Amino acid sequence: MSSDLFTFGEVLSVFISKDTDSVMSAKTYERVTAGAEANVAVTLSRLGLKSQFYSRFGNDQLGSVMIQDIENEGVDISLIKRVPSFTAAMIRNPGKTASVEISYLRKGSAASTMEAADILDSYISNSRWLHTTGITCAISKSGADTVKHALSRANALGIKSSFDLNIRRKLWSEEEAKNTLAPLAQNIELLIGGEDEYQVVFGNHDAKSLLAQANQRGCKIAVMTKGDQALKYSINGEYGEIIPPKVVTVDPVGSGDAFTGGSIAALLAGSTPIQALEQGSICGASVASMFGDWTGIPTGHGGLIDEELASKFRSKN
Repeated sequence: MSSDLFTFGEVLSVFISKDTDSVMSAKTYERVTAGAEANVAVTLSRLGLKSQFYSRFGNDQLGSVMIQDIENEGVDISLIKRVPSFTAAMIRNPGKTASVEISYLRKGSAASTMEAADILDSYISNSRWLHTTGITCAISKSGADTVKHALSRANALGIKSSFDLNIRRKLWSEEEAKNTLAPLAQNIELLIGGEDEYQVVFGNHDAKSLLAQANQRGCKIAVMTKGDQALKYSINGEYGEIIPPKVVTVDPVGSGDAFTGGSIAALLAGSTPIQALEQGSICGASVASMFGDWTGIPTGHGGLIDEELASKFRSKN
């Protein structure tokens, strides 16, 4: 089956405290499914494109319910494998009155056993776009090898790809991240990262210089995000900035993935890179304005947000 997007990575059952804004005092939790790559796949599906997601899940109930959650969003999960290990989880507070604090239960998880041999050429060649992130690189050595293999094969097969640096400091050190991610951040269509992540990987503090360096490494569209502040980009050496829509931030977790998914979807729909980044910023703002990684992901057709919804957010600039 052909798809517009193929992506892979770890998915977590996220347990979010409901009765208080602290895991230390909470007694009641809500469970949702989330994970950077799955969030991107869901975004494309919501926007009317076909996305395919791969991972390894444990033979447990958490694995079963998360697979069902992803499938319910219209994402193709036919390639997913079940293995004799546990499915990862995250525990966090909502972050409404206090900073978000995260605890992971993922070391040695089913997804961390992923191997390069899992990603067949046909998975990539049957899609129009490959998306990967630095999170998969952080969960295990075999995860990093899988990302390296997939990006290399996409390049060889002529399939456009994107890479989100996505440094998770609870999973590894900045030095480990730099050593692993820097060689991967090259010869791709779209590179995404926060300002601090670019600084870690490329080693200086000037935004224009960092983005130009990414272009020189073969990253055609290099994007630097910083929450609700100006989004900076360089497209084949042309620098610019985009002001995201102004919204009341309810829950920023997942907004970056919505930005990425919205941008990829628009590029696949034939939009210019700047138009794509503008759509991505609308998707990110929409998710940040609601609670949960998937709740605010907008809907659309053929990869583009429904115009009425897009206009609503454009008026917030």
